[in-house]
Amino acid sequence: MVCKSFSTSNVPKNVIIAMHGWTGDVNSMAPIASTLNLNDTTWLLPQAPYKTKIKGFSWYIEKTNSEWDCTLSIDLLNSLISKIEGDGFKKKSIFLLGFSQGACLAIDYMKRQSFALGGIIPVAGFIRDKKNFTTNISQKSLKTPVLLIHGKKDMVVEPKQSYIAEEILSGCGYDVDLHLFAGKHKFPMNLKNVVKNFITGD
Repeated sequence: MVCKSFSTSNVPKNVIIAMHGWTGDVNSMAPIASTLNLNDTTWLLPQAPYKTKIKGFSWYIEKTNSEWDCTLSIDLLNSLISKIEGDGFKKKSIFLLGFSQGACLAIDYMKRQSFALGGIIPVAGFIRDKKNFTTNISQKSLKTPVLLIHGKKDMVVEPKQSYIAEEILSGCGYDVDLHLFAGKHKFPMNLKNVVKNFITGD
């Protein structure tokens, strides 16, 4: 596993696993983590396990024209969360922040778990398998809060994808909050306080 980490406190209260987008790498989320500069936080910046054909890495690998697999990515997150718990953190102090494809993984991972996390923050993402999403959802995962963030001018992943995700997730019983911003396919630094409040509960 390739993963970078840093903490903004000697005694952090929360852990954020930040997952890059398609063709990203272990360095992609570092500027976001640094700019957010959340107090009392440990950041883990893992690199996706599948190498793409062009450059960088992917959280999903295409098995057929319509089937995608993320087994290694799920295993990676399981390993990270197990280590985090071993360091003394409770699951309610663990958050997943994903951008684009990383946002898809955050949602996919959450629904499969027999436990609740502190929350997930999918940014500029979408639900990959909408047709089958509601199958095999863990009831205990429904206690994981969801903060969806999307740019109104996103031409890579259209903002309607977050509206669809909000509808599906809310329909399943998740507590979902959707924030749109006047931007494109990027992380909105002006929503720092929204992210901070979501994590701290303020």
